Amino acid sequence: MHWPRRSAAALYTRGDTALIVAGGYAALVIGVAAWLETLVLVGDPGLGGVWLILVTLPVSIPLILIPAPPEAYGVMLAAGGLAQAWVLWRLLRGRRVR
Repeated sequence: MHWPRRSAAALYTRGDTALIVAGGYAALVIGVAAWLETLVLVGDPGLGGVWLILVTLPVSIPLILIPAPPEAYGVMLAAGGLAQAWVLWRLLRGRRVR
């Protein structure tokens, strides 16, 4: 017998809303990180890193204090932002539907 597949969002009471919020935030983080990397490749990042720091607040505050090479901060901040998106998903999704 073939069972219809359900999306991960449909398994939770507020899964659709959580998916929109967390997915939108993750897309924003990836977009800003990709934009910053293109600025770095062109050779003039300017103040582009500030945008990534602002988008990934509050996790960016402890991450910028870690001693690391300058090239690593974009990756660290993007990873921290994606971790925050996962936390948003976990907090907003609600209870599992039975």
